[in-house]
Amino acid sequence: SVPGAPAEEGTIAFGPHTLDLAARSLACNGRNVALTTGEFSLLRVFAQYPGQPLAREKLMMLARGRDHEVFDRAIDVQVSRLRKLIEPDPANARLLLTESGGYRLQA
Repeated sequence: SVPGAPAEEGTIAFGPHTLDLAARSLACNGRNVALTTGEFSLLRVFAQYPGQPLAREKLMMLARGRDHEVFDRAIDVQVSRLRKLIEPDPANARLLLTESGGYRLQA
């Protein structure tokens, strides 16, 4: 989907979390978690490809569309922010895992 396109419908659940695509919101155990637009876009991509390793370049393309510039570490910073939001212990990630060259959301 294109950033800024009409909202998608439905929710995607992973771990104790529910991502609401239409409301662009994340709930953890029923509590709302504030997400920036960039964090939501990236998390949406992970949630749509559960268990699938995604390279940084593919993540940027899917989250930001074709008009992105590749700053290799920018994606790492966003993943680190997402871990702080969705992981009970961000230093020992169990949901958002590092793969060689990219990341994977544990299905």
